[in-house]
Amino acid sequence: MTAIIAAACTFPSGPTLPLADVAHRLQFSLIRKHPLHSDQCGAPIRSCYFPDIASAPPIERFQRLIQQVLLELMARMPELKHTPPAGVTLLLPPLDRPGITSSLKAAAKEAVVSSTSWSSTLVNVQHGGQASAVTMIQMLNNRPTSEDTLRVLIAVDSWLLASSLKWLDDEQLLHGAHRNFQGNKRINPYGRVPSEGAAALVLSSSPTKNTPSWCHIRGTGMGIENVLYSDKGVCLGKGLSYAALQALDTAKLFQPSHIVSDINGEPYRADELGFTLSALGSYFGNELVCETPVLASGDLGCASLVTHIALTAWHMHSSFLGDTLLLSSSDDGLRGAIAMSKNQGSLKC
Repeated sequence: MTAIIAAACTFPSGPTLPLADVAHRLQFSLIRKHPLHSDQCGAPIRSCYFPDIASAPPIERFQRLIQQVLLELMARMPELKHTPPAGVTLLLPPLDRPGITSSLKAAAKEAVVSSTSWSSTLVNVQHGGQASAVTMIQMLNNRPTSEDTLRVLIAVDSWLLASSLKWLDDEQLLHGAHRNFQGNKRINPYGRVPSEGAAALVLSSSPTKNTPSWCHIRGTGMGIENVLYSDKGVCLGKGLSYAALQALDTAKLFQPSHIVSDINGEPYRADELGFTLSALGSYFGNELVCETPVLASGDLGCASLVTHIALTAWHMHSSFLGDTLLLSSSDDGLRGAIAMSKNQGSLKC
């Protein structure tokens, strides 16, 4: 059982967690033409970005995103300034993505330490895709800890690096990008709206009265999808369905009232989610609510799932929200699912 004690997140239309919740509920996004980056036809790329770091170098951009989310987290939970967490796990984008270099690891660690008083706390930095956050939560949950031991999970990403945007454009994954076709320009109606952001969670596997929780992660699941976005054929959602069934079985959530997905405008993801929901049909009631935070945030890459967990935790903390299943796809084959409840369950995940 993993309890969420506090959370924070930031993206362009929701610079803090409460504002992010409002943006998500209203589906309010800040999609605009980027002042520096263009597609293959020379048209400005439409994206979600923070204007104050629009021209910042990659390392500085990631550092400032980390600093922003930790500033909010420390303000929300001031005791972290005096009692550092037992450990920090930091998720960065995969190293095989263009624009992401190994030097980012040390810079990200430096940003964590400079933003907090956690100079003696171990910061474990990992690179991975969207669903990698599930693996990290499972690892944190399996570590033996004493009561009141807190751990922090941070995820940060930005697609707004020149080489990353070019890769999206080359892979035809860039929403609104122009293509020359028989002398005419055509706009890609599908694909991702590139964005940037960060999210942080304070977790405890043994919550007590001294560390009241917002909500609980009652189940997790992982799966492998063999049909990727770059392959021919339709993705039937086998990996995502397996992950979801695993999370539901562990949590004993037979009828979640909310589904949160990272579907982002790609036909591939739409197929995957559709077949997954069909496979899980017996678990859902007639009033299932499907939420799509990407409509407000844009595509947040590896920070997507942690942001969605933070938004769900805030909703459960500030108002009533029923049992919720979060689904995470990825550019690689890893798929993940998280089952969350307001109240603590009786079984371990």
